[in-house]
Amino acid sequence: MATPTPQDLMAEVKTAWAGLDAPPPADMAIMNWEYGEDAVVAFVGVRPVDVDIDSAGFRVATPLLELPAHAAAAYLGPYLVSILRGFQIQEEVGFPIEIKTLSHTIYALASPGFWTDIASPHLNDACVSALGRVARFVIEHGDAFLVSKEETRGLERLVRSVDRRLKPSGSH
Repeated sequence: MATPTPQDLMAEVKTAWAGLDAPPPADMAIMNWEYGEDAVVAFVGVRPVDVDIDSAGFRVATPLLELPAHAAAAYLGPYLVSILRGFQIQEEVGFPIEIKTLSHTIYALASPGFWTDIASPHLNDACVSALGRVARFVIEHGDAFLVSKEETRGLERLVRSVDRRLKPSGSH
């Protein structure tokens, strides 16, 4: 199987997350008091696939481990797209950009409870598959994504969990 390009993965993430609705505004209360009005505009009432990852509100917000789990799972998609786009830009200019978003996303993905509490219970198989492919890509390009050894272990654990979930029953 050929290694996917960032563009391939971004398209896969966008397609997988296209069916997810915006979480109820009440579940997004943290966005206002933690990140301000720009974040409210960027996220609250906005379907994940429609989040403007270039907006100031997106760039200031690091909510993936603070939102209710279903909301964090829904908004994971734009963060995955953002780090993949950042990788593309980094390849062109030679240095990382959007370090805050990158470090937040990698930290969340590598966190021990991310899979059990957020991703697995709240994402459909298409989203889980895209998540696994992005995690593999990040591991493969760990230096460019500024991934620590500990984060690599967390991402590898995430990939194993994704594989177990997507493995057809009865497979060995």
